[in-house]
Amino acid sequence: MWQRDLGYGWRFLRFTLYEAKKKGLHVYWDVRTTKQTESGTVVEMLNSGLEGFIPRAHEGEERLEIGKDFKALCIQCPTDRIRNEPKRSPWPEARSKRVNKPQPLFSHWMWQQSQAKIEKAKTMEKGSIVEGTVRQHVRKGMLVELEGEGKPVGLLGARDVSRLKCTPVYAMKMFPPGTKIKCYVCHADRNNGRITLSTKEFEDDDHVGWMIRFPQWCFKNAEEGVRRYHQKRDAYIEMLQR
Repeated sequence: MWQRDLGYGWRFLRFTLYEAKKKGLHVYWDVRTTKQTESGTVVEMLNSGLEGFIPRAHEGEERLEIGKDFKALCIQCPTDRIRNEPKRSPWPEARSKRVNKPQPLFSHWMWQQSQAKIEKAKTMEKGSIVEGTVRQHVRKGMLVELEGEGKPVGLLGARDVSRLKCTPVYAMKMFPPGTKIKCYVCHADRNNGRITLSTKEFEDDDHVGWMIRFPQWCFKNAEEGVRRYHQKRDAYIEMLQR
């Protein structure tokens, strides 16, 4: 360990994450497991030897085997202020929470999710209807778990639930985790696995806002609603091309 240039490892990690964030990309690193505890697994980056940690919840369904190489996403990278904090720090949070030297946190489970979404996106077509289950509510909307190996998910944006505004509190009330729903496939990127879903296409001009009031009726008539939406969209495009 004393022969490793850890300063280079920290700079390379932070700069790469900074550049990837500006481009809206994810960087998956090659790591090797070195030690395992009840709370997670200690890993080292193969490009620089920098040590990191994978929490148990981000290892996946099975524990990672020691000595094997895996792909992982960096989900937390400490800053210079936190890394260089002295043992007796004037910061209350550092005195109460810090026990060992801070390490970057990685997630092998998120890499597995990425691969599952890429495989699922290859089988999906834009404009089709898929069934799924609400897994989690996030700031941008809802994560919908789709059928397939690895449990891939798609994002149902808060603005795409209905033509009317749907607040997060109301969405949690109408679509709690575990709810079976139907979704319209807006986009499925086969390169990065980004799946964008929507449900407002199930509403027509006579049933605006019914997705947040009578969602079961919209799911029952989803095929008819999508047919009318495509018909109206094609007519609008034809009018613009005259």
